[in-house]
Amino acid sequence: MITIQLTIIFYLLCHQPSIALLVSSPSATISPHAHRLGLRTSSSIVDQRSLTKTSLSLTPPDATSILLSSNDDTVLKSVAEALGYLIGVASILLYTPIAVRIIRTKSANGLAVSTWWLKLISFTCTDIYNIRNGFPIAAYSESIIITLEAIIVLGLVTYYQHRLNATTFVLLGCYIIFSTYALYGAPDEWINIGQVTSIILSTSALLPQLKQNADRQTSGDYSPITASLATVGCILRIFTTVQLADSDTLILLNYGVALLLNLSVLSQIVYFGTQKEGKTLTDLFLADVKSAEKVGD
Repeated sequence: MITIQLTIIFYLLCHQPSIALLVSSPSATISPHAHRLGLRTSSSIVDQRSLTKTSLSLTPPDATSILLSSNDDTVLKSVAEALGYLIGVASILLYTPIAVRIIRTKSANGLAVSTWWLKLISFTCTDIYNIRNGFPIAAYSESIIITLEAIIVLGLVTYYQHRLNATTFVLLGCYIIFSTYALYGAPDEWINIGQVTSIILSTSALLPQLKQNADRQTSGDYSPITASLATVGCILRIFTTVQLADSDTLILLNYGVALLLNLSVLSQIVYFGTQKEGKTLTDLFLADVKSAEKVGD
């Protein structure tokens, strides 16, 4: 009897595999007629249903859920890329208020020249780090633009503070030489060190301005619009760095430190401007325009 049953199972494995599984099941009860006709009894149907449920439970994750997850990542990256370019365009206005104020008033006494040297070097280190690592330009578009703006503001500050001397030109020459070498010939280890240096410099860059405002107990000449835009930009850049630059630790640290510093400068401007100078928030944020109108008259 066992021999006959094994023969039937072998036959069904070759011709009807699905039925063979049912026949081989210990709980399946198959009549002789069912063997001959290749039909399943009610017990085999129950077994088939249980096998179907088991097979469904072992099915890999639904392709639809994987596709939706992939689409979510794509959407986030697209949003981050759009924000990256938007930040780049908006950054044109970042230091423009400061430059306008200097040109209109023909004075830069309220600005620390060391702040702008440190800013320029810090931004340049960040530019080189991003370029050498091959990150998409959307991840650092504003860094390139504000580097150019920092050069312009630095030039204006040194000019109106009468510091266009030999020391300034020597510093400028060293800046060009080292920047060129870092971009084209420096080892990767040096580039990483440069980015760490950028973080340190971004911290140091605003410290002279913070100290100057604290010593004078005034809001100073640092534009609250610039500080506000920089604060918002750092928040957005943390998001775009996660999406476009693989959450690079050094870049995230850089924007995190910059966020705290710009927020500190903004808070200082608002506090000294309203509490010590008796200005309204509107007067503070329109200081650049008002100074321009005053000189124009």
